[in-house]
Amino acid sequence: NHKTRENYINAKLNITRNQTSDDYLIMNWDRDEWQQIARRSQATIVPFSRQNKSHDGSYEEDGKIYWRGDYIMDAKDIRLIGPQNVENALAAIAAAKLSGVTNQDIVDVLTSFSGVRHRLQYVTDYQGRRFYNDSKSTDIEATEVALQGFEQPVILLAGGLDRGYTFERLVPYFKKHVKAIIVFGQCKDKMKDAAEQAGIPTIIESENAITAVPEAWKVSDPGDVILLSPANASWDQFPSFEVRGDKFIEAVDNLIKTKEGE
Repeated sequence: NHKTRENYINAKLNITRNQTSDDYLIMNWDRDEWQQIARRSQATIVPFSRQNKSHDGSYEEDGKIYWRGDYIMDAKDIRLIGPQNVENALAAIAAAKLSGVTNQDIVDVLTSFSGVRHRLQYVTDYQGRRFYNDSKSTDIEATEVALQGFEQPVILLAGGLDRGYTFERLVPYFKKHVKAIIVFGQCKDKMKDAAEQAGIPTIIESENAITAVPEAWKVSDPGDVILLSPANASWDQFPSFEVRGDKFIEAVDNLIKTKEGE
């Protein structure tokens, strides 16, 4: 904990303290504190921006991504979802372009890289439904971030270890993004309460993250996202969030095999 903004800025200055003008410092130009750090750095500053604050480096404008005025790709084609991943992509594009990487190579990577396992990991697309494994979401904040990443209607798989808290904080996100929810685990009743408060039309109880997959399929339509983002630890039913995520992926594979065999 940095206690004050000044301490935070001084700590971040350590990143650039030994840099000279021959070095590059890639930074988020939409954040005022990074602009302050830029003024105190000897490095050559390379900004990235989503808020139209700079066109000197990489930036997003009207849903399109550019490097110094040169069109690279549409932001929606980045495989990783959510605004935080557009920012990550802009930083990566700046580093890649400074290293002489071609636009085509950048596009190839950003349209295919499906992320770190269990953190909003794209699993597959089947009959118009997209499956995502976000088993690493073991708290409410992580599930809030996950839901904000989707424009499409979400069928959410959520629940797990009961740590004693309730889920009112998810209600606005449920209202905006979730068309159906499958709840499981120790805290399923509390998750169900939040879903009812949000007025989610379809609320289904299931045994666990594995049995929830066919239940989710039954209430899905083409264009929907089926998202495991539990908002809770896994230990009531699984040894770890990794095992929970792997078993979810296995359940998706089994669902598809069953459908193909029908």
